Amino acid sequence: MIRSVQVKIIMTEASRAALVEQYAGQIRQHREAWEQWQFQSKKLLADAKKKSADTYALVQEKIAREDQKRKEKLEMLQFQLQLAEQLPVGSEMDYQTVQSPVTVQIGDVWDEIMTGTEILIKDGQVHEIRQRTKGPQV
Repeated sequence: MIRSVQVKIIMTEASRAALVEQYAGQIRQHREAWEQWQFQSKKLLADAKKKSADTYALVQEKIAREDQKRKEKLEMLQFQLQLAEQLPVGSEMDYQTVQSPVTVQIGDVWDEIMTGTEILIKDGQVHEIRQRTKGPQV
């Protein structure tokens, strides 16, 4: 079976610098792609206007949805950049989720197998692998 594993970064000055550079670069790329999309969307609208009012309305809706999606992505990147800039050294920051194979056997506790595994990265190296188990239910 495959399960999701959370990867976290332990914040150091080096990892902060790398993350800030990474997120700033992603923000620049995203803005450039969005500007290109806005140019293309004007052309799409002009072409749709020549066809029919229904086509024009459909294209307007598609453009509005795409603009919203791109805006949300940009806001998320900006939030991640701010977080990377502000987190104190030694704190943990969610970085990404990866897929990992896991062996399942009869008698295994499903929740313990499918949740709780974390990989911590410090300055580009695996620092710790945590396997959390659920504590006793109260």
